[in-house]
Amino acid sequence: MTEPNESSIPGREAREDARRIEELMRTNAELAAEVRSLHRGRAGAQSAPMPTARRLAVMIDERDALAAQLETTEAELAAARVGLEAHAAHRAELESRNAELAAEVTRLRAGVPGLLRRVRARLLRS
Repeated sequence: MTEPNESSIPGREAREDARRIEELMRTNAELAAEVRSLHRGRAGAQSAPMPTARRLAVMIDERDALAAQLETTEAELAAARVGLEAHAAHRAELESRNAELAAEVTRLRAGVPGLLRRVRARLLRS
């Protein structure tokens, strides 16, 4: 059986997804502030060499790309949550079935009929 790597751990994936979402949201806010600034006719020192219209187009493209990446990440996160819920439901079902089987074994081993079953099984093995 293969050993799980660090990126396959559900808690770690959730933290990475949350970190990426925060980064995308922060970048989107920064771009929005710069777009507003450009719209008002002020340009930041970092974007001075590029013409305003071109800068705005680049920022809009970046924002759209980041928004698409955010949607993809959110879709992956939703799919992972669905899988996790299905796994949890299956595990609960197995635990319930295990408890039922343990009770049945206890019932079959109890009393005189249980003793007779165990003696018969020993005789058949020897």
